[in-house]
Amino acid sequence: MADPRPTLDLDLVWKAGHQPRKSVDPELFALLDAIKNTGKLTEATEQVGMPYRQAWGLITAWSERMGQPLVSKEQGRGTRLTELGEKLLWLRERINARLTPHLESAASEVEQQLNEFLKEPNPAVTMFASHDLVLAELREFLRMRPGPKLDVRFVGSLESVIALCKGRCELAGFHIPEGAPGREIFRKYEPWLKPRTQRLVRFVRRSQGLIVASRNPLGLSTLQDVAIKKARFINRQRGSGTRLALERILQEQGIDQTAINGFYTEEFTHLAVAAAIASGVADAGMGIEAAARRLKLDFIPLFVEDYYLLGKRETIERDDVGAILAMLKSPDFATLVHGIPGYDTSHTGEVTNVSDVVA
Repeated sequence: MADPRPTLDLDLVWKAGHQPRKSVDPELFALLDAIKNTGKLTEATEQVGMPYRQAWGLITAWSERMGQPLVSKEQGRGTRLTELGEKLLWLRERINARLTPHLESAASEVEQQLNEFLKEPNPAVTMFASHDLVLAELREFLRMRPGPKLDVRFVGSLESVIALCKGRCELAGFHIPEGAPGREIFRKYEPWLKPRTQRLVRFVRRSQGLIVASRNPLGLSTLQDVAIKKARFINRQRGSGTRLALERILQEQGIDQTAINGFYTEEFTHLAVAAAIASGVADAGMGIEAAARRLKLDFIPLFVEDYYLLGKRETIERDDVGAILAMLKSPDFATLVHGIPGYDTSHTGEVTNVSDVVA
């Protein structure tokens, strides 16, 4: 049965060419991506479901508007993207990675206000959380099914926990590395953790490390390598769990932050870091394995971390939240996560006391 409540998606509109600029057809990006993957225009048109003549007309029109060809056709060598076509695709990937979480948060906010206006009897569970690919999938997973929904706003880990304590959300998502670095980082959260009134839900374990260009041309394997070789680094924003982990590891290894070329260059999500590296803007960055694999980059694991969901005890015991936790333990959700590299769901959905994790 379809869910009757209204949903909303926001998207970017690209405009290009001389004045007046014209909106770029979304089909153009899909077609360029298919050409890149197949190397043949005939196969690309089949992949995107577009007639050959229409596809070639679309490419020709936008090549003229951009002032340079987007693709190159050579006898016996198929069709390939020109440097401009490649650049356009990578720029779109990077901008989407950077802005999509903000657009999704804005869409969630609009949905919430619409549901309040329409007097929706079952409002979504509000969550502030550190960026995570599985959490984004969970939101869409719930959105496509009848039952409770998640209104997720992606912010930093520490900001999420503080927002929960200030009553701005019902659940908070944050992550902590295993071992000594995690124990040190946990101290930053302790002033906001209330063992008597809060509960933790184990969400996922995931692998974090260095994301580097395909085939690792600089031969990077450690943060020390990044510093010594002056690799162009791209960091996560202040307050993010990944930034806190990086700062702690640098301190532990005796590496000065100023030795990292680009330490203060920031991106908001793991995918934005990966997209910057894929587009050649940076050589390395910290992020999750799933982001590296999605953009066909190399990944050097540095540590494993636990991602938790935090909420008040009465919130965790509510029927709608209980239904979401039951979904986390379902075979359907396990299958979904299984297709995303770098994640472990062995303890997903388990509720535990804050004091147990502190210990």
